[in-house]
Amino acid sequence: MTNVNITLNISPTFLIEQTSIAIEVSATSNPRNATVILKWGTIGAPSLVVLPMSAYMSLFPPNTVSIQDRSANPTTYFYLNAAPPNNLVIAKIFVLSALGITDILRVNMTIVDPNLKPVKGATNETMQPATPTSPYEFIAAWSYPTNSTQGTYQIWIDIIDSQNNVGYSFRGPATFGVVPPGFVPFPYNLFPYFIVGGVGAAGGVGAAVFYRRKRRKSYLIPFDHFSSLTGGELNGGTSVTVEGNTGSGKSLLLEQLMAEDLRNGRPCVFVTTGDFPTNIRVNMKTLGFDVWGYEQSGLLTFVDGYSAEAGQESREKISIPSLGDLTTLGIKITSALPSPSFKGGSLYFDSLTPLASKAKPESIVSFVQSVSARVKGLSGKAFFTVGLGVDGTVQRQLEDTADCIVQMEAFEESGSRKRRLRIAKFRARKHQEGWALFTIEDGKGIIFYSKKPRK
Repeated sequence: MTNVNITLNISPTFLIEQTSIAIEVSATSNPRNATVILKWGTIGAPSLVVLPMSAYMSLFPPNTVSIQDRSANPTTYFYLNAAPPNNLVIAKIFVLSALGITDILRVNMTIVDPNLKPVKGATNETMQPATPTSPYEFIAAWSYPTNSTQGTYQIWIDIIDSQNNVGYSFRGPATFGVVPPGFVPFPYNLFPYFIVGGVGAAGGVGAAVFYRRKRRKSYLIPFDHFSSLTGGELNGGTSVTVEGNTGSGKSLLLEQLMAEDLRNGRPCVFVTTGDFPTNIRVNMKTLGFDVWGYEQSGLLTFVDGYSAEAGQESREKISIPSLGDLTTLGIKITSALPSPSFKGGSLYFDSLTPLASKAKPESIVSFVQSVSARVKGLSGKAFFTVGLGVDGTVQRQLEDTADCIVQMEAFEESGSRKRRLRIAKFRARKHQEGWALFTIEDGKGIIFYSKKPRK
């Protein structure tokens, strides 16, 4: 009997879900016909494999907590006078676990008040699992009392693994406000108001809280304002290029446009080169739009161009072995555009940027022109997103061939992150050319700001 300690460096240095680890002992110098016994995991030979791991649990999308009211409507504020059960704050999250649901011992939610003190009834509150498949949904609720402190609250999350270790800890930003009755908050997740004074006198006079806006009043208007910017609904036979830097919302814009198409019964094909199709499905679900039924009915088809690049086997019916083979990519896309059932449908390609390191610049432009012509020939719409990693000459050529150019930008201003969008070009159509500010809200996606309320 010999004690053996072996250290192996695994390559690659990351493991994916459902990875198996096999241990084999090869006895090469034993006498002929000898019996070799491997005692593993017995009382007489305690054995184990130790895998130091990090980042094996997380929230999905990253750092995202959905805050909803009792009717499952996303919101950022709650009124103090709300009667039960309208005084419920509901928190929903999606958890990714590399070792599956069995490695999640529990998920704890803590809500802290404006003074960063944990509130009663929501301190290390165990969240309840809601879905058995990854990413795993968890839900918890807090019934706030009418004497709660007015102001901004935060939601903290701790994911505990099966060994009772904190596998992931989240400390914001995930905020909501508890406000006085009739209070109309400024449309940001964190209310941009100053507390001017809170005066408490010994004679029992209650504290008085006043609010002042930091900037001119704005209003939030829904996503369908995008049609106003483009001068009306996008017609069939249109090719659209969506440009923007990282975090500007390009993918989200395509997902919301596709949701509208599917609601109207238009067939859609979504080509993914920068993310797994499963993640697109989850993103759509967080917007309150479940695509499963549309896939089953044949209205929606995913073309997976990402799994192979990530070194994984695709689970989709149509997948691309290599993004550098634009000919095969074009053939696969064409196979997802059956005529005449696709007539009047939409192709969403997210994104062209990964192609920049795989194919020649002139090949990318030729590919986009060919695919666009195929879609437009079926009276359809073709959308292509492109980031900053594409050669400037290629980008200009893509702009020249596109019927419509949507430019999106994420930027910092006064210490806060903002986003804006504009229609830089729309061939043969009158449209709004100026920048339109927008925000991204949990469960709603892109919401535009306006200086005037919608009538």
